[in-house]
Amino acid sequence: ADEKSSSSSSYISRLESKYKPAYGVDEVKEKNYSPSSRVARLESKYKPGYGVDKDEYMQSPSRIDHHNLENDRDDDIGSEDVGVFTIDDVHAFNVGRKLSTFFSIRNNSLYPGFLSKELADSISFSSSEIPKILQFFSIPAASQKAKVVKDTIRKCELEPVKGETKICATSLESMLEFVRNALGPDVDFELISTSHPTMTTPILQSYTITEPPREIKSPKKVACHPLPYLYTIYMCHYDTYETKIFKVALIGDNGDKVDALIVCHIDTSAWSPKHVAFSLLGTKPGIPVCHTFTEGHGVWIQASTIAAI
Repeated sequence: ADEKSSSSSSYISRLESKYKPAYGVDEVKEKNYSPSSRVARLESKYKPGYGVDKDEYMQSPSRIDHHNLENDRDDDIGSEDVGVFTIDDVHAFNVGRKLSTFFSIRNNSLYPGFLSKELADSISFSSSEIPKILQFFSIPAASQKAKVVKDTIRKCELEPVKGETKICATSLESMLEFVRNALGPDVDFELISTSHPTMTTPILQSYTITEPPREIKSPKKVACHPLPYLYTIYMCHYDTYETKIFKVALIGDNGDKVDALIVCHIDTSAWSPKHVAFSLLGTKPGIPVCHTFTEGHGVWIQASTIAAI
């Protein structure tokens, strides 16, 4: 009720304050990034991977992972709006078909950089050391920034779900080491993600498919998701369940070009029946779920073979 009575700009400001992609950043630069209230609402409710409401995390940290994300949804939001599809939808992505969806913008100026491995390894990163961490970075214990530090560390300390192997990489070297161990020491690998170099505003609009979807073959895959912290942290994980990944070329009505990464989880039998994807799609656990990856989230793959479907 409070949100509905607020002005649109105030509503956006409060959403950005709660769901900003990085913390301790230049507030002036942040204020220049003002998506519409509908897009802000989409971004806040349906972030991919590990993007969840911090209040929900504090209430029930044991189930916060992208296989068990429970969330209420707005009745006027459709699956296409937030880039959630069935595998049959993806197979029917013929050239000329239109999709009404949105892609958020990764504002690199708002993200802190990776620390060197030597420096990152020298800084505490555990719940037992939170007071020491806050003191080291001169962060007040009761501040929002302190809450983010606590939430991200606790999220990283959650036990993996069944069949999953994961890490919170605090440096580029540790992330690459994890990927190398997962894919094989003698395997060439590369990172793929959604890209939209011409896009400057994350608007909800109609996109036309310009090329057939390309399935990217890789025996193993490692997904990595950025987490809010004082410096760059990536939650990287892989599991034993089958996944398929696709690239789809799109062009928006305003001319924005997008090369979208879509990840399809083929076996969702272990997911929560209340997962928001099943509500959006009208399906149930066991049915494949596909979703787009937001810019900044990526998948490490072995030397790939790409084929149209």
